[in-house]
Amino acid sequence: MATQYVALIGDAVASRRLSSAVRTRLQSDLRAGLNQVNRRWRRGIAARFAVTLGDQFQGLLTGPEPVWAITHWLRAEVPQVDWIMAAGRGPVHTPLARTAPEVDGPCFHRAREALEQAKRRRLVLAFGGLGATLGGLAEYYSALYWGWTPRQRRAALLLRVMAPAEVGSRLGIGRSAVSHLARRMGWRLVAAGDQAFRERLAS
Repeated sequence: MATQYVALIGDAVASRRLSSAVRTRLQSDLRAGLNQVNRRWRRGIAARFAVTLGDQFQGLLTGPEPVWAITHWLRAEVPQVDWIMAAGRGPVHTPLARTAPEVDGPCFHRAREALEQAKRRRLVLAFGGLGATLGGLAEYYSALYWGWTPRQRRAALLLRVMAPAEVGSRLGIGRSAVSHLARRMGWRLVAAGDQAFRERLAS
């Protein structure tokens, strides 16, 4: 059986509506963020993450386990836009190369198909070739995401990757205000759902 990889593709939502200055900053922050991803998760990367179409990126992973951490870290570090991120599992049909845009195969095709479906269905996370359960969890995740206000979405992204004190610093509010915001979002239930999602990715 051919080695199975996971391609991860991200696309910025409505980035063309941004001013030239904001879009330039977005692209700069994205490149810097991907460089950090390539360092922090290098053990799980088969071909390095790189920008492909200006406001889109792709990377190739050895398995699905890092998908949750990478997608949330990037969303938190490059917050100028909403992101649609899609992962696809399968083999590759070209030799592995230093960066993911140099590689192609079914895992990329499935990720791109999942990305296009996500755009049509207003999902922010989607999967191809990774089972129906993850697809259902992605639907739940996206419904929560769009049901929150922009401020709540930002808080949720930060709460998923850092301590409450740092979240408060990023949002410009005190720790007690962070706790109040989390309670209003039903964060205990959200965290339980997140845990189920992570466990499924790791299984």
